[in-house]
Amino acid sequence: MNQDLLKKYFQKKATFSEKEEVLEWVRLSKENQEEYHLLKAQYVADHLNSVKDASSHASLIRFQTSMGSAYKKYIPYAAAIILVATGIFFLVQRPLDTISPTEKEPHRKTITYYKQTAGKKVTLPDGSSVLLNVDSHIEFAPTFKKDIREVKLVGEALFDIIHDASRPFVVKTKDFNVKVLGTSFNVKCYPNDVQTETTLITGKVELLREEETPIILAPSQKAVYHKTQNRIAVEEVISEDVIAWKNGTLIFNNTPMQQVVLDLERKYNVKIIINSPNLLKYEYTGTFDNLELEEALQLLMISSPINYTKENQKIIFDMND
Repeated sequence: MNQDLLKKYFQKKATFSEKEEVLEWVRLSKENQEEYHLLKAQYVADHLNSVKDASSHASLIRFQTSMGSAYKKYIPYAAAIILVATGIFFLVQRPLDTISPTEKEPHRKTITYYKQTAGKKVTLPDGSSVLLNVDSHIEFAPTFKKDIREVKLVGEALFDIIHDASRPFVVKTKDFNVKVLGTSFNVKCYPNDVQTETTLITGKVELLREEETPIILAPSQKAVYHKTQNRIAVEEVISEDVIAWKNGTLIFNNTPMQQVVLDLERKYNVKIIINSPNLLKYEYTGTFDNLELEEALQLLMISSPINYTKENQKIIFDMND
């Protein structure tokens, strides 16, 4: 394929017939598709000088086939975000979890913290600490019971729990409970997300679900509950990436497009509408390192087949032709 024509296509200056020529070449073979993505990644990396502090937005990109089995080696590019086709991911919309009065213990006062911006640190009755992410709240009693320490979480939080062998600590979520004695771990359980996650930073935790064998995690392991499939998978992760949100950074690693949108909505307090169903077939790998909303949108547009428009305080995503 003519390199000048591809560059013209990436710059969105190609004519209709030239676009057709590029797209036809991409469709011809898997090798052409991989070459296309490599060249586009290079183009993105070479043109990020319009984004402030682009050199600090280092990212790794992994190319994945639609069968999810063949991988290219990781290739570093500054803040490059690449869309790669995979299977369709379905999202089940669920209402925000709330704790009804009938679920609370009678005559037992509870305290609920609501957080609309990231960074709310809460000290628990035993001295343990919890850092809440955006749109998250935690509920707990003024004093813990003698035999157990329990909290209820909606949203995302980073826990640093004081060790107490006589009183296990339990985080209750809609999809599972997390039981520990003393450790640090991250729980992400937003009601509308496609999955619920628990990542162990240090120590040991158990995931508990009714009538199922407990799952024990080791440090740098993440348990992911896939809501639509009703199953839990355990994977190795980089713990620092999972909790990067506490420093204002979003890191995606083969993340479904629907989940990317939900995370962006929370971080930037905006409403994003996916206007093209085909976008749900894609995953992202990349980093948003303390970018402003407009910078994040520009990165998405130049590094992927996404166009966006703003309409009535909403951002609308469409596929590029």
